[in-house]
Amino acid sequence: MSLLIQVQDAIADRLRQGLGRMVREVAADLDETGLCGLDLAQGSFQSRLTPAAGSPGLNPQALARLPALWTVAGGISACQPSASLRQRYKAQARFTVIVGDRLQADHGYAGAGVWQLVYAVRRLLSAQDFGLAVSPLMPEQVRPLGQAQRDGQPWSLVACDFSCHWLDEALDNGHWPSPQGEADPDQVFARFGGRLEGPAAEWRSTRLDYSLDGKPGVKAQDVVKQPPSA
Repeated sequence: MSLLIQVQDAIADRLRQGLGRMVREVAADLDETGLCGLDLAQGSFQSRLTPAAGSPGLNPQALARLPALWTVAGGISACQPSASLRQRYKAQARFTVIVGDRLQADHGYAGAGVWQLVYAVRRLLSAQDFGLAVSPLMPEQVRPLGQAQRDGQPWSLVACDFSCHWLDEALDNGHWPSPQGEADPDQVFARFGGRLEGPAAEWRSTRLDYSLDGKPGVKAQDVVKQPPSA
């Protein structure tokens, strides 16, 4: 499974556990709510959550679900060669949590309010790696997306951005995937009939030749062999 999806699922799972009754639902993708995905191009949010880029209103379907959260995997924003590891690339990924709640909480409202919810989301997610091979989540921008009236009160959507990175390993030049088991991510190539490369030959022995003072000719030799199977 892609690390993008694993991190997104882990974000949603932690929020479901941590937020308790603050929200009605935490969706791992906007499609789960029957709304639609967000367009994250160049950091702008345009979707049916907000009718238009310049409009402060909210879609009635989204408004009716509040208080709620939606998590979005924003893709890989940059990828650079690792400074220390050959054939590995540092992939920078972005994730966004859309927070929706009443703009202001008062004594007559049982919920947390949008800004308390923003605090709770950032508190639960910042510096977490979820036990995955990724850097801890870095909190980034917090951006209001829009407002609308419901029951005579203003309700608001706010985007909370996070980022993290991991190392992607490339194949050696000219080589093909060689999955080593069902848990290997490269197993996807075998499952769908892609070209594979046989596993590396089993190591049996290594020979070490020694020379003196850089002069040609072998003066001593060691052979390290694989011990016999029990």
